[in-house]
Amino acid sequence: MTTNKDKNNKAARHGNRVVHDRQGTAYELTGKLAEGGQGVVCQTQFKNVLVKIGRHPANDPRTKAWFDHMQWVSRLPLEELRIARPQTLIVRPRLGYVMELMDGLVPLTSLLEESIAAMRDVRGLQGFIDSGGLAKRLRLLQGLCSTLAKLHGRGLAYGDLSPGNIFVSRSREHAEVWLIDCDNISLLSREGGQKIHTPGYGAPEIMRGESGINSLTDSWSVGVIAFELLALLHPLKGDFVNDGESDGETAALMGGVPWVDDLDDDSNRSSTGLSRDLVLTKELQELFQRCFGTGRIDAGARPTLAEWRAGFEAAAAMLMTCGDGDGCGSSFYYNRARKCPFCDRIQDESAHLLMSHYVYAPLSELEKAEFGDQSPWIATNQRMVFGRETVELRGSPVGSVMYAESVPVCSLTLDGAGLHLEPAPGRRVALQSQRTRETHVLDRKKRLNAAIRRGDYYMLHLSDSEGMHDAWRFKW
Repeated sequence: MTTNKDKNNKAARHGNRVVHDRQGTAYELTGKLAEGGQGVVCQTQFKNVLVKIGRHPANDPRTKAWFDHMQWVSRLPLEELRIARPQTLIVRPRLGYVMELMDGLVPLTSLLEESIAAMRDVRGLQGFIDSGGLAKRLRLLQGLCSTLAKLHGRGLAYGDLSPGNIFVSRSREHAEVWLIDCDNISLLSREGGQKIHTPGYGAPEIMRGESGINSLTDSWSVGVIAFELLALLHPLKGDFVNDGESDGETAALMGGVPWVDDLDDDSNRSSTGLSRDLVLTKELQELFQRCFGTGRIDAGARPTLAEWRAGFEAAAAMLMTCGDGDGCGSSFYYNRARKCPFCDRIQDESAHLLMSHYVYAPLSELEKAEFGDQSPWIATNQRMVFGRETVELRGSPVGSVMYAESVPVCSLTLDGAGLHLEPAPGRRVALQSQRTRETHVLDRKKRLNAAIRRGDYYMLHLSDSEGMHDAWRFKW
């Protein structure tokens, strides 16, 4: 059995490919994994242990400032965040730090490159599907935004966000997301501060030298990464930039050129990339317009990370899967025809259930006297669709910024036997038939049998009270 001592001895034999931490542990740099403006991230002889080494010599003032910042970062409250934080500091012969990363992760760059390469050869959209399709991409973006929203909630900004420092699950089925290169984390600040960025992902105001990193610059970077991941296209690199003058890209990245989907100026439209209707919901298109349209000039107009997360959650809630043996296995947004846009297969209606969200808000007697006897039902236009999996209904509906923090109220499972409804422990819900008006209060698991699925409408109240509450309408 190989011990850490054996690995240290082996590493020591490789001369300048070896660095040491404060405790004297030797790390052999076995391969470059990622590279940025501050330094290089390398694999080591230890499984899942990475080392980042500063780009400049240890006596360089820039390296000294970076190392001092790293010591500050190592003391930050980053617990419970999916960020590979410094475990120990490298002190010779170069300066740097050690971090740990879970197994089975690859840079997001590889997923992007695989999908774009497939578009250029005979595979077409198959690369997009094989790398997880919409389902995996939306889950990855939810996880990324969740981590960044929590970081912002602690008064910190990430800074140099790019596909190279986002690590994601290699397998199609999983969607783990971790951030490396935490040496760019800083206090939230509009003025001054760090201006580190990766070309193509830094906000225009950073490119112009007018701002340090903050929550709004992080929002811009998330928008760029998300648009690339979903549409396979950089939001600022349309045909004007790609086919025009050499300085066109610089002007675009500094905010001087309209984005590819600008509502008022089509001068930088792109002839490449996926159809937006194929990969973006209406709500996501609006968020991207806020980020790259108005937000290109006015940073304050950009979505918050909580809004980005809610948008990706709402989009994921509207996905259907082309399956049941003879489908292509891809995920796609619900449409009335239930038709997969990737292979044109029509999905079995019984394999999915569409639900619409309402708020039940009965008027008081005083309100009735003033406004008349109005309907107590308020449609919010928030919907969700699910198939052969369990979904949670929470205190706030999916698509709201409070959804992720709200508590589960009821879970639903659809299978061949019917629809299983199970209230969360200590919770009571009410199931109402809109045809018969009968209402059943549930405090334990109940099943609506598949045999009685006739297209009648039901209302699932997430409360057993007569006061204001949420409800979901569906057809069974």
